Amino acid sequence: MTPTHNKVKQQVKEETQKRYRPLHFQNSGHCTFCGAPMSPSDTLCEECGMPADGVVCPNCGTLNFRPFCSKCNAPLNRAAVRAVEKAMEDPKVQEAARLMDQAAQLEETLEDLENTTDEQSKAETQETYQRVVKDINQLFEEMLPPAGSTPEEQFNYYSARRVAVERIQTIKRTIKTEWVCNYCGCHHRQPSDCVEPWQGGTWIYETEEVTIHTKTYEYEE
Repeated sequence: MTPTHNKVKQQVKEETQKRYRPLHFQNSGHCTFCGAPMSPSDTLCEECGMPADGVVCPNCGTLNFRPFCSKCNAPLNRAAVRAVEKAMEDPKVQEAARLMDQAAQLEETLEDLENTTDEQSKAETQETYQRVVKDINQLFEEMLPPAGSTPEEQFNYYSARRVAVERIQTIKRTIKTEWVCNYCGCHHRQPSDCVEPWQGGTWIYETEEVTIHTKTYEYEE
């Protein structure tokens, strides 16, 4: 996953959080993990087994009272893990992940074009990028939980899809290896190494195969 991918990921995060923010309820008479009735004296939910005083995320150490970590979104119980597994099989999630990879590549291209005077390429790339981001947002708008889902099930549904999109593996990536300046045709690691970078230049790219291993989160019950 490229560093610029974070920009698109943040947009997806903000959009999904906005959609399920109303579901962050706190009801003293119910389990905040599954919604089952609980009395004030109960230390564990009889329905799902989760503790009333919450669980600490094994990934980032945050105390949580929901099935997904509020900080890193890691699944924290079996219901959350099952929700992620189901989301990974969702064609819309798979398409959103593909489009996010495409958006990340377009972001890199836009960064490279900042050092050029090719305004037409900049405009065309920016237009394509905006269209891809719009398609990503549209896909997330179409991802609706089954009718009649409880607030807890809805929360798991949206959270799982954000996890699934971020965990999609990428096996190929294009990297910049050298920058050839227009000033003297020298090869540089970056434009700033040239004495006259304002004259522009061209990046040399290489495509390599990589495997991005997704983290397997542990969870408590």
